[in-house]
Amino acid sequence: MSPRIIRFYLPKQKSLIPGTSFLSLKSVTFSMQNIKIQTFYDKYVDNKVLETSDFLGHFDILKWQDLKKDPNSCKKLQRKPLYKIALITGEATYGSNDHIFQVTGTNIVFINSMTRCSFSTHDPEFYGEYCVFSESFLRGINRLSYYNWPVFSGYDIHVKKLNNNEYQDIHKIVNEIENEYHSLYPFKEQLVLNRILDIIHYVQKLEMNTYSGNIAENSMSDRFLALLTSEFSDISPSNQLRGKSPSYFADLLNVTGDKLNLILKRTTGKTTQELIHERVISEANIMLRYSSYSMKEIAWSLNFQETSHFLNFYKKNTSMTPLTYRGK
Repeated sequence: MSPRIIRFYLPKQKSLIPGTSFLSLKSVTFSMQNIKIQTFYDKYVDNKVLETSDFLGHFDILKWQDLKKDPNSCKKLQRKPLYKIALITGEATYGSNDHIFQVTGTNIVFINSMTRCSFSTHDPEFYGEYCVFSESFLRGINRLSYYNWPVFSGYDIHVKKLNNNEYQDIHKIVNEIENEYHSLYPFKEQLVLNRILDIIHYVQKLEMNTYSGNIAENSMSDRFLALLTSEFSDISPSNQLRGKSPSYFADLLNVTGDKLNLILKRTTGKTTQELIHERVISEANIMLRYSSYSMKEIAWSLNFQETSHFLNFYKKNTSMTPLTYRGK
């Protein structure tokens, strides 16, 4: 099945890659995203084909029985190309970076598309309903800022234990989403998105970790975090990180380094360099634990020109050597 290429007619912008246009890069990006989503369905989803729709992005509702095509693949720590909201009952184990989440009873789980995670369950009574969607669907026709939403912030899994009433409330919303999604109503995309947002805000209100602060500064913080996520996406020895200095990110955001640092310090409590270094260490840990790359290959992937520079950086920030971490 050939991927459907979605083209958006946008104002001319300067390409970051010489010899290519901004529009051609956008077309390639959306095509690659569709290929990744198709691969996800081919690999994980049983007895269900990837449906096309007129939505601005991908959306689907899956049940646990739809995701049993290859349970062993689910156990591997890896990124999926979609955001996921899972309403689950039963015993299961989620893994994310260095964290393990043991869940029992009724829970709701939020996973963003940049989180490397794993899943396993031996519970024959386990049941789950999953809303899966792309970033473009979540944004909708609005320029929503969701990187600082508690349920999707950072690169970890967000798990919320639910009591029976809370579970029933959200289960009702999921049923409404499924009914709307399969309806013939021509404006159903906005209804489905609104109900997804209802779930997100329902859970965030339960935890009272509300989004606050200066809107303009949070917007710049959102843009930085999105750019940081994009730059570190799928790095490998054949796809080296392009830059990791504060000035590199400030230039891409068209802001001075001092201003970016001040905004991030106010909104996140950390400097630009601290946030970048945290992400470098996080990606290094993932490659150390879940790949067979050599120290030289990991250093190159993370844009260290010398392996010794990477080894010194890692030890300075973690108080251990990369080999010690790999052997844990």
